[in-house]
Amino acid sequence: MKYLFIDKNTWGYYDDELKLLGDYDSELGNIYVAKITKYDKKLDAFFIEYDKKKTGFLNNTKFTKNLKPSDEIIVQMTKESIGDKYPKFTTKITIETENLKYTNGDKLTFEGKQKYKNIDDFKQKYTFTGIVKENFFKQENSQQEKEMKFIVNKLHYIETEKKFLPIPKLLYKKNPVDKIIQEEDVDYLITNDRIVYRQYKGILNVKFDENYDYTYDNLISRDIIDKNSEIIKLNNNAEIVIQKTEAMWVVDVNSSQMIMSEDYFHELNTKALKKIHQMIYLKKMVGMVIVDCVRESDNKKLSDFIENEFCEPNINFHGFSNLNLLEFTVKLDK
Repeated sequence: MKYLFIDKNTWGYYDDELKLLGDYDSELGNIYVAKITKYDKKLDAFFIEYDKKKTGFLNNTKFTKNLKPSDEIIVQMTKESIGDKYPKFTTKITIETENLKYTNGDKLTFEGKQKYKNIDDFKQKYTFTGIVKENFFKQENSQQEKEMKFIVNKLHYIETEKKFLPIPKLLYKKNPVDKIIQEEDVDYLITNDRIVYRQYKGILNVKFDENYDYTYDNLISRDIIDKNSEIIKLNNNAEIVIQKTEAMWVVDVNSSQMIMSEDYFHELNTKALKKIHQMIYLKKMVGMVIVDCVRESDNKKLSDFIENEFCEPNINFHGFSNLNLLEFTVKLDK
């Protein structure tokens, strides 16, 4: 089973275990229905109320030159507030998937070398403005449809919600789960946020529960405890100890089991590495990671497991040190 959760400003992804956990308190990329409060002739810009008692800055362009105070307008945040400076907004709305970038203009651009038939078929099939990346046509038709449906549903949601009070208000929250929804076949999303519920209900199965608290979710509660612990218990009286120093992450695999079996050592190490792999994402273990596994007589067997089951584009294995420690470097997306 695969599911997503959004609990206030915390989001997570579960696929047989808690895979990802993060916070999203940024307003960058959010879309609002705002109200013009003032035009500043000297700056040639508008001040807007984009949410209750929140002020933003909108440069005047050919698309906004006829606006006046009290007018309503759809805007997207392009720069968050810094110090006493107001956040900046644009009327150029952008919604992105991996291979599509919708903008509310009148231009359609195809990147890279595209076959004329693909371009013609796209224009016949879709009403779309923005950028179509080269890899869009390298996907199966079902994935193309999924990407386009994601954008179409978001636009339909925005068009519907902008008609309802109150105004000004938040219409659309840009969220890290968008990427997962596009890439994975998620069974459902559960949230205690009504805006999130309305935003995603046209795209996937969404469950709204105003009392949902991810820390009490039975499927992930053990993983949450492990994330917040330095010592993580494994089966058979084994444990891993994860410590962060100024220079690196140091991980020890320990066992008090009185078994001197090569098969046992390998099984323990592989189980420990699977848990360490999970913790890399939950604890944000970025940089150098050193792992002291239970010593095996054949390092190649463990190396093969690491190369096949552990390593990813952002997790690199550099082999065994002179002290027989496993050396990794990790770079995670922000």
